[in-house]
Amino acid sequence: MSRENEEGLLRGAVETLRPIVRRLLASGVPFGMLEARLRELVVEVAEADFAIAGRRQTDSRISLVTGINRKEVRRMRARAAEPGDRVPSFGRNQAAGLVSRWRADPRATDGSGRPKPIPYKSSRGPSFVKLAEQVTVDLPARAILDELVRTGAAEVRKDAWVVLKSDAYVPRLGRREKLAMLAEDPADLVETMLSNIFEEVGEPLLQRRVSYDNVGAKGVARLRRRVRSAAETFLRSIDRLLASFDRDRNSKAPGGDRRVAGLGVYYFESPHERRARRPAGRPGARRADDEESKQ
Repeated sequence: MSRENEEGLLRGAVETLRPIVRRLLASGVPFGMLEARLRELVVEVAEADFAIAGRRQTDSRISLVTGINRKEVRRMRARAAEPGDRVPSFGRNQAAGLVSRWRADPRATDGSGRPKPIPYKSSRGPSFVKLAEQVTVDLPARAILDELVRTGAAEVRKDAWVVLKSDAYVPRLGRREKLAMLAEDPADLVETMLSNIFEEVGEPLLQRRVSYDNVGAKGVARLRRRVRSAAETFLRSIDRLLASFDRDRNSKAPGGDRRVAGLGVYYFESPHERRARRPAGRPGARRADDEESKQ
């Protein structure tokens, strides 16, 4: 890798972490905790992604790849292997996947594609339990339903039928599940950007955004509502498109190696002064910024 690429990747990593570091400092999290977790991450990635085919991944090999001394590598790998080190939590993807399946199932929607009430359990036709079983075998259907009801995405009628109240499962602010989104969504976006930069074979991945740098503070609330409405309408159509290619939902979908595919739309907003303080290595905000990377 060239010196220019090294510097560009490091600058990108720093700027990606900048808003997270701001939140960490505001929450009283010391640098040492972040540093320790980053060291663990470097070892995790080296162990998983930089092994030599047909050979056992050793502490010495990981130490060579990462530059972290072998004794510390051994300690971190031993700690990662300890049982019970990480507590399992409710999966956002499970609840979101059930909502998506409900909206894509023609038996559970009306002629306009709107989700219909369905029984919690039924031997014939669609039911909440059947949708839950399609999503996961690790969680009982009742646990997923309770979470959807808690967040207002669904409600249970007196006749035990379930009604979908929202187009998507959105965890409440501050919950562990919402923080889990921080570990999932940005990583997908960065992977797309890195693929467009370094992968020179095949069609570039969609990476597009629009922005303006002189939006009045009095108008942003209305702007957010209109952007959300337009984005949700767009994502509903994309949801149907993705479902048509998912082999769990469409037996006639094209075959091949199993892949994960999706589309994310994100809205960003911050004071102009904060963005203006970014290093010169990144282009400043422009009047209009509408470009598709390498396309």
